[in-house]
Amino acid sequence: MPQGHGKKCVDHLVPRQQPEDGDIVRLSIQAEPENDDTYELTCEVCDGKGWLTPNVPTGHPDFGSSITCQCRESDKIEDAAKKLLSYSNLGFLSKSRFEHTQQNGKTNSEEKFQEAYDEALLFSKNLDGWLVLSGPHGTGKTQLAACIANRCIENGVPSFFILMSDLMDHLRSTYSSTSDITYDNLFDLVKNAPVLILDGVSYKSSTPWAIEKLNQILNHRANGKLPTIITTAESIDSLDPFLSSRIQDINLCKWIETSETSDKKGTSWDLGSIPSHLSRMTFESFDSRGRMRTDQKSVASIETSLHSAKSYARNPDGWITLFSSTSGVGKTHLAIAIANELQKSGHRVFFAFVPELMDYLRSTFAPDNPTNMDSLFSEIKNSNVLILDDLGEERNSGWTQERLYQIIVHRHNHRLPTIITTRTDFVKEAQNNSAVASRIQDPSIGQLLSIYSSDYRLGNYR
Repeated sequence: MPQGHGKKCVDHLVPRQQPEDGDIVRLSIQAEPENDDTYELTCEVCDGKGWLTPNVPTGHPDFGSSITCQCRESDKIEDAAKKLLSYSNLGFLSKSRFEHTQQNGKTNSEEKFQEAYDEALLFSKNLDGWLVLSGPHGTGKTQLAACIANRCIENGVPSFFILMSDLMDHLRSTYSSTSDITYDNLFDLVKNAPVLILDGVSYKSSTPWAIEKLNQILNHRANGKLPTIITTAESIDSLDPFLSSRIQDINLCKWIETSETSDKKGTSWDLGSIPSHLSRMTFESFDSRGRMRTDQKSVASIETSLHSAKSYARNPDGWITLFSSTSGVGKTHLAIAIANELQKSGHRVFFAFVPELMDYLRSTFAPDNPTNMDSLFSEIKNSNVLILDDLGEERNSGWTQERLYQIIVHRHNHRLPTIITTRTDFVKEAQNNSAVASRIQDPSIGQLLSIYSSDYRLGNYR
């Protein structure tokens, strides 16, 4: 509510009467009593009630009825946006935006990711047919798909995001007598979603029942050419013939790879390596002033974080957490810079982009996956130095949270060097009795550094 001081006035722009179609409803500032200098924004048409009684003669069909005032249109728009976001099922991925996504991605195949980024952005502007994003785990497929979903929401287009395995679990659960949604309702919701994002499509460990259900959904959407985004780590040849035939239909679908295809099986150490395109992030290349960064609070918080990061690199004792509510402030850069210094002195560093790490761990349950889940999980928990990049951006499932809890508790109990970057305020989370947050913000094991700044990539520093 605007605050006024001294002079008081009332701007009567519109008389209090029912607006004609097309009239612009204006808000006026109404004066309060002389002993109060607070002003209230009040609609001149409805006097702040939010509704009107039509001024029509007795006997008219609208006599005695009420209608919503035009001043509440903005409220309707805001409510609609909230409903769209709730419908989307995005969770933490609701923060994903094209503007905040590095166009070279989190892969060493920058050209491929740039192509995928461009195609995803184009698809978000022209929702027609299907888009398949394929590539190994950790190459940004889910991130780009979420960016499309959020762009749809910004444009008022409902989009529904769901992991394939979660979809099958939900469909099975509808057969339970305690389910609050019927199978038909859920199946129809997915089949007819204005925009559908199916994340992590795989047939490798799917049952015949799951394959049948998925193909029914995809057949319906293919026949109607309904906008559909699919992410998969499989090659087109390994997919079910039904799906691969539709993907190869150039009139329906476009297939885009986020990374060069690799013949490597992907060992756990390959997974934990720092991506080559990030290895250039050093203390020497870190600019505390960024792009036109002149705000003293921003500069001070970043320089403090830089100093602490350098000290930690010299003596990696306990934990260091780099927090900022925004992207692009240098959290990952500082974490990688620490890692580069530690590797020079012989430390083994396991780097993990948390959302993709969780997806990878889940994929180890596939029968033909050569990676042993237990050995990989043990390697992560006990690694000499662990970097958890973008903690808090992972999909908020019970399985994911349990795995993260085990990692955090183990490393906290053994005081193992751990570097965390996050946009989640774990100090506030700890107040809600979060066991993970309690350990992250524990001052006895390390330091939590807050960076107060805007995304330098957007050039917003003034």
